[in-house]
Amino acid sequence: MSTYRYHLGAYGRLVRYVGAIKTEVAIKVTISLGVNATYILQAVLMAQAVSLVFARSPLSALIPYILGALGAVAVRGVLSRIFEIYTKVMAAKVKTKIRFLVFDKILRLGPGYIHHQRSGRIQSMVLDGIESLEPFLVNYVPHIISIGITGIAIGLYLFHLDWLTGLVTIIAMLLCVGVPYLTVPLVSRSIVSYWRSYASLNAQYVDSIQGMNTLKAFNAGEKKGAELAADALDFYRKQIRNTTLSLIDSGLMMILMGIASCVTAALAAYRTDLGIITTGSVALFLFLGIECARPMADLNMYWHTSFLGLSVAEGLFEIIDMELSVTEKEKPDVQSLDQKLPDLRIRNLCFGYRTNVRKALDGVNLDIGAGETAAVVGPSGSGKSTLVNLLLRFYDPQEGEIRIGGVDIRDYGLEYLQSKIAVVFQETYLFSGTIGDNIRMARPDADDAAVVRAAQAANAHDFIMALPQGYRTVISERGATLSGGERQRIAIARAVLKDAPLLILDEATSSVDAQSEALIQGALEGIMRDRTTIVIAHRLSTIKNADKIFVLDEGRLVEEGTHEQLVFLKGVYANLINAQRKTYG
Repeated sequence: MSTYRYHLGAYGRLVRYVGAIKTEVAIKVTISLGVNATYILQAVLMAQAVSLVFARSPLSALIPYILGALGAVAVRGVLSRIFEIYTKVMAAKVKTKIRFLVFDKILRLGPGYIHHQRSGRIQSMVLDGIESLEPFLVNYVPHIISIGITGIAIGLYLFHLDWLTGLVTIIAMLLCVGVPYLTVPLVSRSIVSYWRSYASLNAQYVDSIQGMNTLKAFNAGEKKGAELAADALDFYRKQIRNTTLSLIDSGLMMILMGIASCVTAALAAYRTDLGIITTGSVALFLFLGIECARPMADLNMYWHTSFLGLSVAEGLFEIIDMELSVTEKEKPDVQSLDQKLPDLRIRNLCFGYRTNVRKALDGVNLDIGAGETAAVVGPSGSGKSTLVNLLLRFYDPQEGEIRIGGVDIRDYGLEYLQSKIAVVFQETYLFSGTIGDNIRMARPDADDAAVVRAAQAANAHDFIMALPQGYRTVISERGATLSGGERQRIAIARAVLKDAPLLILDEATSSVDAQSEALIQGALEGIMRDRTTIVIAHRLSTIKNADKIFVLDEGRLVEEGTHEQLVFLKGVYANLINAQRKTYG
């Protein structure tokens, strides 16, 4: 029973989103009532015409009723067209609002959430998953309101004609509305399994597309194809099982409606034979009974097409209900970094991505003065990238504190803090769009002249102007059509345009050739002036002139000093230098 309550509760939570489009729902229900009214009018007119036929009335007496029924059909055609338009308007609005809500929550959850999820699963949720909510929110909810009003009106009218036959009709309608809810636990388990299988299959396809180069290079396409085939077969089986259960449920509803129609007709005929109701009333029962069954059939269809939304709702609420690991104070600091170069103080910094494993950073202490350039070096896995993640507040430390400009970074507004930090990552992500738009991402209000100046400072202007359309050249996803050095220079141009007082260079030259490295290094030296800079270095030759060098090893700070001092110590740093000399000569 708890599972049953849970699934109905999920639908109850979904209904709240209809509140975001109350006006559209009200209009759609009104139009639906108008459409139902034309059906009822047509039924009443045709019932009267049938009564006249049984009374052997002349043809001329039937014509007004036939013309009236045709008029009802014409009006219904116009209203149905408007109804479809409003359905699309409602669908677009409610799905847009839900997507914005979910995507905004994902943004606030940040990389700390994304790093533990498969991108294909999230894509399925935000795109296909929210599409599957449409039948419930846009069709089922307004329709049940509409048939509730229409059903009560027809039921009361038929009850007025004959209380017993009317009561049977009302009970039949209530059963048609309520019985599907009894199948929720059975069908929902199948639907949830179906959706998870679909999300897994989609994630596999996304992984395969993103890793196409690797699959081809290692001749792993056949193996990956076999995995995809197995996932596709699993999805197929769950889809068939889901369809089977859905058809059983639909069949039960159709049988119920058929029995209700037969019982109503038989009872009306029996009551007529007893002289309790008139022949004309029997015709009304027959025609209006059809009008009770028609919207119930539509409701049954909407109910089943909305079932997929139940499994999606679980995933959506999982995201929406997830507590933020990084939060802001009620009144955050949004001004302390406006007028000065910040210094950086780190005290007893401890952080681990998972419990019961070695901490990524363990008791780290750093001091970087305002305007200084400090390098952070160490072997792979020493905690360098983790330090960047903590400075940007992608995560918060379990122990210790980070102070920028004398203020604990947890006291700053999150967007404000990140607006004061410019980062050039080792792997630059470029979005599909123009080069100008990719640079302008750092400051959307920047004009073309500012974008050009930033590109010139990053030594990127010349290669951009050599492209067919210059800054308006459209690049593919991830910038695959550009070289690694070109992508990095665009990233540096972003950092220049952002003009933040704290600059982080996260191994910005580790994945480029020597010629590109020289161009990038020249650009970096220019933008490092008049900024507090942290250089996460892989190639140690690029940090000899740093004011301070901090050496991390297995999450701990093991050495600090200038290049000369650390070489003289003949410790970890000196060993790294010697290892690179042997590698690069």
